[in-house]
Formats: sequence, structure tokens, C-alpha cells
Amino acid sequence: MENILFPTDFSDVSMNAFLYALEYAQKTEAKIIVFHAFQEEAEASKQEQKIYEKIDIQNFRNKKETFPPFEKLISKKGYNDVKVKYVVREGAFLETFKQYVFKREDKIDLVVMGTQVSKNHLFELFTESNTVTILDEINKPVIVVPSEAVFDGRLDNIMFLVDYNDDEKEPLEDLIKQSKQFNSKLHVVHFDLAHGASIVPLMDRFKNSLENQNFKNVTYKTIDSINLKQSLLEYCNDNKIDIVYLINHRRNFYQRMFTYSLAEDLIKNINTPIMAIYRD
Repeated sequence: MENILFPTDFSDVSMNAFLYALEYAQKTEAKIIVFHAFQEEAEASKQEQKIYEKIDIQNFRNKKETFPPFEKLISKKGYNDVKVKYVVREGAFLETFKQYVFKREDKIDLVVMGTQVSKNHLFELFTESNTVTILDEINKPVIVVPSEAVFDGRLDNIMFLVDYNDDEKEPLEDLIKQSKQFNSKLHVVHFDLAHGASIVPLMDRFKNSLENQNFKNVTYKTIDSINLKQSLLEYCNDNKIDIVYLINHRRNFYQRMFTYSLAEDLIKNINTPIMAIYRD
């Protein structure tokens, strides 16, 4: 992994998500690119005004060198070895963000961003907002960190939801390697809603086709369920899951809505970060 792109609006939600970006960057030896967009004619938000009480906002936007609150957090949490680049663009956030990614000025491997519950109780990532457009259009893995997520300094348990499909093998191989870097336990979980023939032979074929099938920190589980969301939430709580990985299918409207709804429920109930991995 080379670069982690971290869009920020300087909110508390963004500052909280930055801790996850720092951990990922340190473990994968990646650089964090902090991205901020602004419109000259637009007034600074109350959050921006609060953060910049002792900082000249124009000075930062003009020099684009460092952002003191982030630098302070980096030092306080012991991530001084992580390289950070600050990118500031003038213009509407969504358009400038997409332009930056598509121009390939820097090779982006992962996006990490914060999110929070809106007034209608839907998470911004999973509605027709800027963040869902990012998820749909930039074709990059995206980690979404809910505002109430509490980072304890480690990602001890990570979870990957599978249906034992071929398009899940490549991202799973990557996750197995990543779990080694993080010294994490990887939970590969399938929830069986059909209750038909035994799923064990399918699971065994899937597992045996993987290059890293015998890595000791990986566990494979198939769980019978009549309520997928409830079973998933219970598993995450019981096993202290720190982050859940989902395949973000773009095949049709119903698959997309199912993925978004599932992740929304997960974040709403257990405040666990979600990583959506793009697949056609």
C-alpha cells in the first residue's frame, strides 16, 4: 500500500477517523494524504471557526504544509513515523476530490473517512450524499468510521463477510496478508439463511482454493440465521470486532441497497467501522 487518502472537513468526526487512518498507514507503511477542499466565497463553518480560533485559516490554505491539530494528534498518539502530505484544493468538495483521484497525481490505494447519523437517522455514506458518490464512482476501497467509534490503538479482530463466491477470493487473500501485518485475528464468516443442504463442502472448497488457507490467525465460520442483521450484530459484539469488510457490488440496485442497509444497521448499533471493497 502506497497512499491512504483522507478527506477532512476538520470536524470532530473527521479527527476521530484520522486515528484509524494513522494505524493503517503505520502498519502498511503507507503515506496519508490529507485532502481539504474549500470554496472562497463560502463562509467557514462553526466547526472550522472553532478549530481555527488560534490558527489563520488562510495561512494553512495558502501554504498547504501542515495542519496543527492533526500534527498534534500524530505526536500525542505516537505516530511520528507516519508520513503525511496535505493537499488543499479550491472548489466544491465532491468535484475537486474526484478530480484529484482521477488525475492520479498520487496512487490512491485506500480512502478513510468519518461519517455520522443525519437528522433522518440515515448515515451519510449510505444515502445520496457526497460520500456515497465517492463509494460508487472512485472504485477504491473505502473505510467509513462512525462518529461514536472508539479506537483503542489496535485492530485485534477484523471480520470479512462471505458468500463463498469467486470474486471474494482476491480481497480475502489481501485481508489475510493484512491481518499478518496488524497481528489481528481474521474472522471469515458466512451467514446461512437458506437452511438447505450443508454449506460445509462449499466452505471447504473455497478455503482450499486460497493460497494462505492455513494461516493460524484466520477462522472460518458458517452460522445458521433467520435474521442476518441481528446475527451479524451479535457476532460483532460477542467477538469484539474492530472493523467489518464488505464487498461493494455494483451489479444492480437491489444488491447495492442491501449492502448499504446492512452496513447502516451495523454502524448504528455497534459503532464499528466498515470497509467497502469495490467489485463490479
